[in-house]
Amino acid sequence: MSNAKYINSSGRKVIEYYPPDSIMVDLHFILTQNRMLTRNMPYMVLEKRIAGDHVTAIRLLEFHEKDGVISLSVQELESKKKYLLSANMDYDGDMWIWSIADYPTLMAGTVKMTG
Repeated sequence: MSNAKYINSSGRKVIEYYPPDSIMVDLHFILTQNRMLTRNMPYMVLEKRIAGDHVTAIRLLEFHEKDGVISLSVQELESKKKYLLSANMDYDGDMWIWSIADYPTLMAGTVKMTG
C-alpha cells in the first residue's frame, strides 16, 4: 500500500490514504460518507450480474492500489466467503459492476447513481 495520493489520467484525485486504517476513494460507485472506507468495518455491496443484482453485507479486510487499479479484499458476513472487488481508477464513465455503501449513506436517501 502506498501512502501517497493517486491522481488518475484525467488529472482527478481518486485516492487519498488516511493511515492507519482508512482510505478515501472518489469514484461514483463508492457510496459512503465522504467516500471513506475503513478496514474491518461493515458495508453493503451491490453486484450487477447477468441474472440480476446481488446484495450482501461484507466486512472490508484490506485495500490495495497498484497500476491504476483499486482492489478491495472483502468477506461476506453471513457466508464468510472472501473475494476481491477491483476497479480501474482511470475509467471516467458511468457504468459500474459493483458498488459499496455504508448504512448511514443508505439511510440518508441521498444515493444517486447512473449506469
